[in-house]
Amino acid sequence: MKLKLSVVILLLSSSYVNAVVYSQQIKLSVTNGNLKEILASISKQSGYHILYLQKDVINKNLISVHLTNVSLPEALKKTLENTGLHYVMRGKQILIEKEKQNLIVTQGILEQQKQISGTVTGTDGKPIAGATIQNLQGGLTSTDEQGNFSLKAKEGDQLLIRFMSYQDQQIVVSALLKYQIKLTPKVDQLEEVVVVGYGTAKKSNLTGAVTTVDLKRQENAPLSNASQLLQGVQGVYVNQPGGQPGRDEATVRVRGQGTLNNNNPLVLVNGIEYSMDNVNPADIASITVLKDAASSAIYGARAANGVILITTKSGVAGKFEVKYDNYFGYQEANYLPDFVKDPIEFMKLRNQAQRNEGKAQVDYSDALIEEYAKGMKEDPIVYPNNDWFKIIFGKGAIQNHHVSFSGGTDKLTHSLSLNYLKQDGAVMGTSANRYGVNYNTQAQITNRLKVGGIINVSYKDLDEPTSSVANLMEMTFKAQAFHPTYLADGRYANTFIRTPGHNVYRNPLVLANEGQNNTRQQRALLNVFAEYKLPFDITYKINGAINKTDDRNSRFVPDVYVYQVKTNDAQRVPFDGASPSNRGLRKTSVGASTITLFQTLDWQKTFADDHQIKLLVGHSRESASDENFYAQNEGYLGNDLYELNAGSSNAQVGGTSFKSKLLSYFGRANYSYKEKYLFEANMRYDGSSRFAKGKQWGMFPSFSAGWRLKQESFMHDITWVNDLKLRASYGSLGNERIDLFRFVNLISLGQDYPFGSAIASGSAVLNYNDPNITWETTTMGNIGVDAQLFNNRLGFTGEIFKKRTTDILQMVTLPDQVGALGGPIQNVGTVDNTGIELGLNYQDKINGFGYQLSGSITYIKNKIVSLKGRTIYNGRTILKEGYPINSYYLIKADGIFQSEEEVKNSPFQTNNTKPGYLKYEDFNNDKFITENDRQIVGSNIPRLTYQFNINLSYKDLSLSSFFQGVGNVYTYAENIGAMPFWFGTSVPKKWVTDSWTPDNPNASLPILTTFEGSTTENFRSSSFWLRNAAYLRLKNLQLAYNLPKTWVDQVGISKLRVFVNAQNLLTISKMTDFDPEKNLNGSTFYEYPTVKTFTAGLNLTF
Repeated sequence: MKLKLSVVILLLSSSYVNAVVYSQQIKLSVTNGNLKEILASISKQSGYHILYLQKDVINKNLISVHLTNVSLPEALKKTLENTGLHYVMRGKQILIEKEKQNLIVTQGILEQQKQISGTVTGTDGKPIAGATIQNLQGGLTSTDEQGNFSLKAKEGDQLLIRFMSYQDQQIVVSALLKYQIKLTPKVDQLEEVVVVGYGTAKKSNLTGAVTTVDLKRQENAPLSNASQLLQGVQGVYVNQPGGQPGRDEATVRVRGQGTLNNNNPLVLVNGIEYSMDNVNPADIASITVLKDAASSAIYGARAANGVILITTKSGVAGKFEVKYDNYFGYQEANYLPDFVKDPIEFMKLRNQAQRNEGKAQVDYSDALIEEYAKGMKEDPIVYPNNDWFKIIFGKGAIQNHHVSFSGGTDKLTHSLSLNYLKQDGAVMGTSANRYGVNYNTQAQITNRLKVGGIINVSYKDLDEPTSSVANLMEMTFKAQAFHPTYLADGRYANTFIRTPGHNVYRNPLVLANEGQNNTRQQRALLNVFAEYKLPFDITYKINGAINKTDDRNSRFVPDVYVYQVKTNDAQRVPFDGASPSNRGLRKTSVGASTITLFQTLDWQKTFADDHQIKLLVGHSRESASDENFYAQNEGYLGNDLYELNAGSSNAQVGGTSFKSKLLSYFGRANYSYKEKYLFEANMRYDGSSRFAKGKQWGMFPSFSAGWRLKQESFMHDITWVNDLKLRASYGSLGNERIDLFRFVNLISLGQDYPFGSAIASGSAVLNYNDPNITWETTTMGNIGVDAQLFNNRLGFTGEIFKKRTTDILQMVTLPDQVGALGGPIQNVGTVDNTGIELGLNYQDKINGFGYQLSGSITYIKNKIVSLKGRTIYNGRTILKEGYPINSYYLIKADGIFQSEEEVKNSPFQTNNTKPGYLKYEDFNNDKFITENDRQIVGSNIPRLTYQFNINLSYKDLSLSSFFQGVGNVYTYAENIGAMPFWFGTSVPKKWVTDSWTPDNPNASLPILTTFEGSTTENFRSSSFWLRNAAYLRLKNLQLAYNLPKTWVDQVGISKLRVFVNAQNLLTISKMTDFDPEKNLNGSTFYEYPTVKTFTAGLNLTF
């Protein structure tokens, strides 16, 4: 009975399939047409995928077919008449192949061929029906419903396996007769699913300014920090000013700098706020950048500076997979000042500079110079010629290891990764070790219930100079060639030569090697969720997470002495800026935890096939607490015991703690008609404890729409356009990121006050705060266009936006009559960012040679619209209405004085002005050069950022490169490395050859002088020291090779890839004395240098 029933079902199924096939109505009217185009028309009308070899159809161009409402088989039969071809129908696949002919072949070839077979599946293990298997030496077949195939081939033949929506795969026929082939899904650019706020969306249906990061850079660059992945993202500026181990995170700006306060974007890892610095780049599955109000508004009060969504990797059902990646290499300083390093030349130049100032007495006598020149040949300890850059800066080894395990079933998946990164700094005394664990598991408990959990743990162990990196850098720059290293007995040495401006010698070796400054950072993020499918297409999801941080620093300041090379006199070395100032120990602990709970209800429904509605509502609650503690002790008997109870004097202890909360309600509504007309609305209602009652709540809505023109009937015949979409959006965002308790007056303890002859302890309010402060609000309008052209080979994205931030919080100065009371912060500012973004991507493959060219450019104009009439001066920069944030406010240099007559006939500068000195512009025309002649001459906020990639491949060999550029940006070159003899520093070499002298009147630099007393006129704040910090940098270059599969299969390996890589290899810039990618907000050059990195490594998959 069961057999009869099976036969009946089979017959009914076959009848139904045939009925569907023969019910297809095909219309064709073609005269002398191309067979490929006719088959494409049949495929489009029927919905069937038609497969064929190019060589079988390429020359069949004079085909005439005229059909009206015929079945699919009839249409194929008529089309293929007299072509020597016939068709085979398998499921939704139609295979076009040559009709069988009597072929005459040699007996040798027949004997070499054999019948091979196999199964084609996806990564989930499910069979793929209709996949084509092409023998590139001749022959074609496809898989059946169970994914099985058979084909004649001989050893060495290459088989190409293809199926739509999957990546092509090539194998070489070996001695095996049966093959198991697994295809990897290919994400179509139009069907790509993108992570958005509290969910996902098809890329083709997005209406906001959303950019996904191309994670191929995980392979194309050995990265130490996840923020490096954002380099090259359209509309995102990434500035990585230094390469200090463990502290090399970059500054990230999304669409410019919109506030005078915190400009950092919101970073969410698996939906929870977390630092990118704590996520190993190899653990990241996707990164999405939300740039406009439409895409960001669902995050409300924290989204004004953009949102970065990071999703970590999870397990995939199917085969258990093990991956191991590593790289080894070294790092070295990219830019260092080019100083005069010869001690004799230094002393002579110093004397010359003093004579140029009119001084009769100089620092270094002829006798001393003669003595030193002779002594260098006889006693290098007393008369050294040291290159301190070579002593302190060097090659720092770097190595990284990452191993991951993943797999599972359709009911339970796991993913576990372990990471270790070791960096020895390019600067002596710096190093870091980082350990990371990421675990992700998900379980389908029932058809309705799904649960999961993610654990991310990282641990860093950092060693730094006892005082600071900046102090070590400064003292290294100030160390002259005549400063010694060690005495013959190994003690630290001191010079007998006086160095003006550097009277207390801080031997850089002491600063780098002595004492302790160790930081241990622990981060842990635990995220669990449950998802339940309710009736009526509603899905309920709840997430709970705890983010825990713990930073502990131990700093021991030792007693260390340097000894004069001639007299053996001892002098204690001060560790500037370190606490305690005497020999002692300070331990600091900074702990924080954030508990997040959010829940959502998601409903999706399609009506009448054309109307799709999505609704999401949610609630979020965050509670954060911080606790800081320090303890300090002095009076230690030695330099080797780093315990608090070993000290005997001046014990101190202190600490602070605080809490904050954020409560939110949010929602999103999407409507799509035929995936042609798209609409979206978002809303978030936030309440923050950072503001006073009555000012705590804010609402942040957004609206957006999209029009997919390609879906219109008038675009159907434009075959070279694959997709074309217009977008527009408008909305508002908030910024609540200010210090806590700025709305209440804080009472400071320990404010003593005299009553008669007695001193009484008391408390006082030192700062007046305003209880009426509220959110900074950012409104943004955006218009965009997305296009995919020429069979998706060319992609284009364009954006125009205007971003206005109002109610910017800024401190207000109180009148002097109030006394010493500090002013409050108030909502006083408005800033505009107006910009345009353009992005292009082109990729193709020709006869095994693949290439990809991509790039983007962003131009943003920043302007302060209002400060309520105020102007704020901050050293060399100014905040002024109508100008960019951080505009330089300087006296403008106007050349170099050439004669006494020119000095006399010019506006008065100082009594010391003479030929060779800088000449300044009298901006206010009062005949005197004063601070009143300052004018705005540039900004340290870049207007232009651009980047491009060039990726080439041939078979298993690939070459990838990434360039980044910045334009229309300036920085101020101050102090060490720019100004000669600055408090004991040396002289940049260019001052030797290109400073003004009567014989060199066309020099670009003024006359050589020292930075002392009344001779600092050339070094006053002026545009002369302003540097054009624009640059183009080759950020990454990598050559990689995938070993052939026939090789790795023999040793049980699935994939083996080897590579060599270089980072920051080439820089083009007018700023040659320092790295242009420095911290542009600073003016000194003491930061850890940017590093060049050279590595080699492998990617291994089992």
